[in-house]
Amino acid sequence: MEPEREEFSPKILIPTLLVSLVLFAGMYIAYRTARSRPSTIVLPGGSTYLGPIPTPMTPQRSWKTYKGKFFPYSFRYPSSFSLGWFTNDPYDAVTAFIPNTDANANIFFRVDDLTKLKKTAYIGKPMDYAQNWWKDYTWKGVSSVTMFTNAAGLTGYRARYIDTSGNTPYDHVFFEVPGRTDLIVWMSGKLFTQDVFEKVVDSVEWK
Repeated sequence: MEPEREEFSPKILIPTLLVSLVLFAGMYIAYRTARSRPSTIVLPGGSTYLGPIPTPMTPQRSWKTYKGKFFPYSFRYPSSFSLGWFTNDPYDAVTAFIPNTDANANIFFRVDDLTKLKKTAYIGKPMDYAQNWWKDYTWKGVSSVTMFTNAAGLTGYRARYIDTSGNTPYDHVFFEVPGRTDLIVWMSGKLFTQDVFEKVVDSVEWK
């Protein structure tokens, strides 16, 4: 005797399909929502980690390029600086015009000609020049001199000199001039914040 078969009723199929559609729609919406959120790692105590906090972007200053009038050097500087030079200056010095200050005291870039300065003993010895440069001025001594290379490939020497208070208030930088051992570029960080001076130094080129 064959077992009895239940008769199939179409009325049962319709509610089943509706329930399946609702469940599928709910799962799809949940999936799309999860995809749109950044992934997180749950730590003990319920806190979450979203990755490293990005460093805020520092507003960029507007910069210009200055080119030597006599020598083929160039460097970049903040456009807020008003720069000038001295006519017929054999050292092609650059100064900044700042209200109520002496332009001669604001010279921060110069090409030292060791022959004209009667410093021929330092020709081919830029490190020695940087270590002894302070002796012709009001500095009391040298704290350190370190060699480095800037972004343009120039070999430089960063010097820290000691003032009358025993401090080293700002950097001096000396660059070797390619193919000219009788010339040395001198730069002073007196007028700049350290971060700005670093950018100026890194931008110096000689072509």
